[in-house]
Amino acid sequence: MSSIYTTRAGDTWDIIAFNLWGNEFKMTELQQANPDYLGILVFDAGVQLVVPVVETAVSSLPPWKQ
Repeated sequence: MSSIYTTRAGDTWDIIAFNLWGNEFKMTELQQANPDYLGILVFDAGVQLVVPVVETAVSSLPPWKQ
């Protein structure tokens, strides 16, 4: 089930993805779920984005070895 993320002034796609999933490269999934906002690089406050369910890999390696 999807949820909603409300942007803060200065948010960017990669920052939002990193804050949500710990991986800025997941921004592609976020963009695909919100095609109406693809032209925006830096968000104003209050934009509501659909947050898709994204699988995140669980690793037993410490962060500096991933």
